[in-house]
Amino acid sequence: MNCTRYPSLVSMLSAQAQSTNAFEYFEKGERKAISYGEFISIMQAYPLPKEKVIGIFASTTFEAVLSIFSLVGKRRVVLLSPDDSMETLEAQIKKTHIGKLIGDEELAEEFDSILDKGYECEDKGVFFFTSGTTSKAKAVMLSETSLCNSAYNGGYCLPLSSQDRLLALLPLSHVFGFVCTLLWPLSFGATVCLGRGLKSIFFDFPEYKPTVTTLVPQMAGFLLMKNLYNPELKRTLIGAGDCPDPILMGIRAKGIAVNFGYGLTETSSGIALSIGDNPRQMTICPDYEVKLAEDNEILVKCPQTMMEGYYEDEEATKKAIIDGYLHTGDLGKKDGNTISIIGRKKEILVFDDGSKLFLPEYEYELGKVLGQDADFAIITDKQNKVVLAINKPKEVEEKIAEFNQGYPRSHRIAKIIYVDKPLPRTKTGKIMRYAIDIKE
Repeated sequence: MNCTRYPSLVSMLSAQAQSTNAFEYFEKGERKAISYGEFISIMQAYPLPKEKVIGIFASTTFEAVLSIFSLVGKRRVVLLSPDDSMETLEAQIKKTHIGKLIGDEELAEEFDSILDKGYECEDKGVFFFTSGTTSKAKAVMLSETSLCNSAYNGGYCLPLSSQDRLLALLPLSHVFGFVCTLLWPLSFGATVCLGRGLKSIFFDFPEYKPTVTTLVPQMAGFLLMKNLYNPELKRTLIGAGDCPDPILMGIRAKGIAVNFGYGLTETSSGIALSIGDNPRQMTICPDYEVKLAEDNEILVKCPQTMMEGYYEDEEATKKAIIDGYLHTGDLGKKDGNTISIIGRKKEILVFDDGSKLFLPEYEYELGKVLGQDADFAIITDKQNKVVLAINKPKEVEEKIAEFNQGYPRSHRIAKIIYVDKPLPRTKTGKIMRYAIDIKE
């Protein structure tokens, strides 16, 4: 099927067969469906809030999806995760001057006193937060058009059909989930089946009978282990981290095609997608210009999907985009129009469950435990587990065991390697993590 570039969400929805189901979902235990034509009519009747900045708790409920589609292009929309901590949500609400919260009434009441209800702004952007701790997460300013262009780029490489049914399981507050579980299928007139959360994941596959779904590696492995993939499922798109070979082979053994996606919040999601037999060799999307720096860092230029910047952080924006190229912080190999990811240069670790760890703050806390004289760095091994590399004669196992108790399992130090020489550093003193050798 041909892929079409749409300038707006309304034009995307309007171009599809209006009698086809756009969404299927559950409401109070009852399964419901709404066609493209019906959804557009409800969008047009949606009451427009007087506040200029709207925060939406972006769960995969029909109410949240309707609010997003109805307000994007009419108000500044900030997508929030209802699963984030209260501290994180408070910081995000204050930072972006949210005046009204939609999507979870009880949660919204908790923050009513800090809303900036009189804040005035003219922009109609869509804000996503990068992963990180409260102080380091940045608000990325995207536009409705850039998100639609991202759907075009993904669909150009990996088209769907109007007969497809995509099961949406990923949080819509992350750009990967938003573009690849909503805009990608809707741009082809497919049906989006809204998942009911982790508690209902055992029932959603046999109930909806999807032909395609979008996953993070940890979720893909869990579904395989529990044998939850339905017979009708023909394709999975995996992103937000590498997928171990046993999981990949297990999914393929069921006759399900596996595609990997590489993208960033700053580029409105997908930069490259695997479309051949090797899922780790990804084809660069049509709008993108990709090159490698001298140290193999991936540099990306794409005006059609690039962020407008980090909100109220001009300095960070200038550091990220230089001469039109976004410095991704990821290391890669490029062969013609394909690219493979070989590691990460930036100070963030991405885990199989889609969570991320901001290394400067993590290492700052670890330094309190190890002492100011410790020469150490946090890296990952081939299994994407956290590894402590340290140049210190005194063993630190007991201290690390205590330190680990304060972090979720995927963020805990799984291995300690002792080196007998100073860790490799740049001329400015920055540790070169990718140059540290781990002997498996």
